[in-house]
Amino acid sequence: MLDFKPSFYEKIFASLDNNTVLMRIEDDGNFFSVWCSREFAEMMECTPEEYIAAGRENSLDRIHHDDRAEVEYLSRNKVTRAGKNNLTIRSRTLKGNRIWINVHYAFVTEDGVCYAYCNCFDVTKIKRDEQRAKNLYEGMRIELENLSGQTLLSLRMNLTRNIIEDCRGSELGDNDLRGMKISERFARRIKYFPLERDQKKFLEEFNTERLLKNFAEGINVTSAVFFSRRPNGRECFINYKVTLRRDPETGDIIAFASEQDHNRQIVSDTVLHKALSDQFDMITYIVGGKYGVVIGDASKVEKGSIFPRKKFGSYNDYLNKQVRPVLTGTPEEQEKFFNALQLDKIENALAIKEPYEVNLHCYIGGKVYHKRFVFYLVDPQAKFYILLKNDVTKIQRAQLAKNEQLKNALEIANQANVAKSAFLSSMSHEIRTPMNAIIGLDSIALKDENVPATTREKLEKIGSSARHLLGLINDILDMSRIESGRVVLKKEEFSFSELLEQINSMFNNQCREKNLRYGCTIRGHVDDFYIGDDIKLKQILLNVIGNAVKFTPAGGEIIFTVEQVARFEDKSTLRFVVKDTGIGIDENYLPKIFEPFSQEYADTSTPYSGTGLGMAITKNLVEMMSGKISVRSKKGVGSEFTINLTLRNSPKSANELRGKKINVRDLKVLIVDDDQIACEHAKLVLEEVGISAEFALSGAEAIEKVVVRRARHDPYNILLIDLRLHNEDGLQVTRQIRDIVGNETAIIILTAYRWDDIVEEAMAAGVDRFMTKPLFSHNVVSEFHEALEQKNINEPPKKLADLNGKIILMAEDMPFNAEIMIMVLSMRGMEVEHAPNGQEAVEMFEASEPNHFAAVLMDIRMPIMDGLTATTTIRELDRPDAKTVPIIAMTANVFDEDVQRSLQAGMNAHLSKPVEPEHLYKTLQELIEE
Repeated sequence: MLDFKPSFYEKIFASLDNNTVLMRIEDDGNFFSVWCSREFAEMMECTPEEYIAAGRENSLDRIHHDDRAEVEYLSRNKVTRAGKNNLTIRSRTLKGNRIWINVHYAFVTEDGVCYAYCNCFDVTKIKRDEQRAKNLYEGMRIELENLSGQTLLSLRMNLTRNIIEDCRGSELGDNDLRGMKISERFARRIKYFPLERDQKKFLEEFNTERLLKNFAEGINVTSAVFFSRRPNGRECFINYKVTLRRDPETGDIIAFASEQDHNRQIVSDTVLHKALSDQFDMITYIVGGKYGVVIGDASKVEKGSIFPRKKFGSYNDYLNKQVRPVLTGTPEEQEKFFNALQLDKIENALAIKEPYEVNLHCYIGGKVYHKRFVFYLVDPQAKFYILLKNDVTKIQRAQLAKNEQLKNALEIANQANVAKSAFLSSMSHEIRTPMNAIIGLDSIALKDENVPATTREKLEKIGSSARHLLGLINDILDMSRIESGRVVLKKEEFSFSELLEQINSMFNNQCREKNLRYGCTIRGHVDDFYIGDDIKLKQILLNVIGNAVKFTPAGGEIIFTVEQVARFEDKSTLRFVVKDTGIGIDENYLPKIFEPFSQEYADTSTPYSGTGLGMAITKNLVEMMSGKISVRSKKGVGSEFTINLTLRNSPKSANELRGKKINVRDLKVLIVDDDQIACEHAKLVLEEVGISAEFALSGAEAIEKVVVRRARHDPYNILLIDLRLHNEDGLQVTRQIRDIVGNETAIIILTAYRWDDIVEEAMAAGVDRFMTKPLFSHNVVSEFHEALEQKNINEPPKKLADLNGKIILMAEDMPFNAEIMIMVLSMRGMEVEHAPNGQEAVEMFEASEPNHFAAVLMDIRMPIMDGLTATTTIRELDRPDAKTVPIIAMTANVFDEDVQRSLQAGMNAHLSKPVEPEHLYKTLQELIEE
């Protein structure tokens, strides 16, 4: 019977186009499939044979656990419930996927065996849509119940029944809108819209018929912004939003409406839009090679804005059709700017740094415009960029105008600086001229052994006062150089012990004379040598300790302490402390102590007067050396100055230099090379071993430097000349320099090549030695020693002229100075013929016999004819000695440009007033030919 029945039912079911399955139900309620249609098997993602085979197991396992109880009840009792013969369950296909199935069933018993005949329908999509609708509905219901802080009012309106079902919100108050008809609510709402435009728009967009139509067309959300008056009288912008949902229980169409305060958002959006619009004439996004304009209106920007003709389009088309045609500059420059705007360039640039900026110069409508393109990265993988473009023409023009103003201001400042330098030079001349007389006369008087003791003491005080006055002049010039940036720090090796010895020797004597106790203490270890500017360091310490001596009354004490407080790699930090028991500094004056021309005791009747520049110069020098100076003081108790300076360490010590035949600190070296890097390297190597070095980048510059040095009678000891200069021959430069310096200077050829083939030619040109480039510090001193020693051995000592009986022509407009110089020269047996101005000097020289005058001493500034004109005139005279007689400038004009003018006029040397007698004697001995 079992085999027959399925065959019978199979024939019946096969004639139906249904998803049918036949289940056999056992007495214990378990069931399994014995036959199924092809349509049912496809629904279960298998074949009929596979499903029947799988049905031998308990089919209950494939049913969702929440639905099993109902299925078990039916299979055990084999009855229907409440007259129904269908149910919806969730089952699992043979591939494991979950589906919803609506089952229509009937129980049949044949020969004591129960069967369930099931007609099944796949309702998965329907169930999922129902669940989604339920979730959406529940979401809107929950949103209604949980209002945000900006929600003023929220309604749940049943459009199907035209009634308000729920209402909430911060502005609801005691008004309960539940039960009100929707049309009545809408009619009342427009009364709170002050603007007619909003009333009209609201009635068009938010009425029951329109909302139902929207829902039918699948438009589930509608929103708009209105200007609204609130129940409390406040006016604001609101965002009115309606979301449509179907009630999953009743099927009614529900509208969830909310009113939210939109003031903050609209203000924020407006401000942002306005700010961006003011800053940029276009904001665009670029993605996939396309652009889209977000902010910008072609009708509201100038013609020269290069605004896209379309709001959306191809970025490459925009570049080719609108940007490339207006680019200015050479073809190469135009191509460079165009390539800078390509997408691959933008991508690479933004991968390194953001933002990426391109500035263009464009020619549009007969005018030049300056454009700024700024790119930002939004998403690197999507290659999504933002382009902000603005016109910077006004900014560029303003900047150009400002630059022109700055240029003019700089020119005026330079002119003022030149005028100040000229003034200082003039003042230096006017003050140094009488100073020359004072110091010279004082020196002459002190050499007289018959001067009484009381007179000698007065003369010594005169000399001290003169030197003090000279110090004031130097302070003014130092401050001028600092302000103009003309002070250059040296980096030379110097003996720290010698520097301290000089300072202590000077102040020991001064303190002894003033009845002060002076002590110098070195705490811990300090090196024998450091690398830095010892002259500037000495000037700093002299200023600070000198002030301590000046402001400490007799019986007081000055303690100078030196300590190395830090050492790191190749540098050391030294601390100098100067503590005194002097009169102290008022606390109100302490903040001004380092200001120029600032003096606590400005009254000239006090013994503490001065220029007020000493501490300003000291502070500037300390800061130039990357140091720091500070002061602590108490009135009537004393002061303490602390100076911290960092110097480079020297690899040498005092023991290492013992037995050396040359003092590197006395050497003056000139490096000649057309490669500035090579020059700087060589200079650095020389400075590391304490040798002062300068460099010239051409033969012409080197010759000029050599000439100036010789005019000052301070020649270079060694010249390092590169063998192969640009467009010049190092040996030819050597010959030209030898013609100037003779054999007194050692010349070393620097080369990176072999010099075997040119040794003879080089020696004939005046070369003393060869050195291989680059220089190394370990062999510099020994090479220089050998060069100088060889020079001294090979060259006989220079013959100096005997000054006794020589006749000197002196042009000097100041009678008193002339009288003193006559006395100075006569002390070495020379005779002097005096001319009060340049014109008379020329006339006296022209009237004299040839070679009558051994030399001419020429002041620069004189009436009737100045010294430069007089020199030029003498050199142009048609007589044999006019070209050869030594003419020496003796002047208060001390700047380099003054030396150049002297040499150009035909002078042989340039000596600065006040002239040291011994320096003058030596210069005359070297220049006068026997």
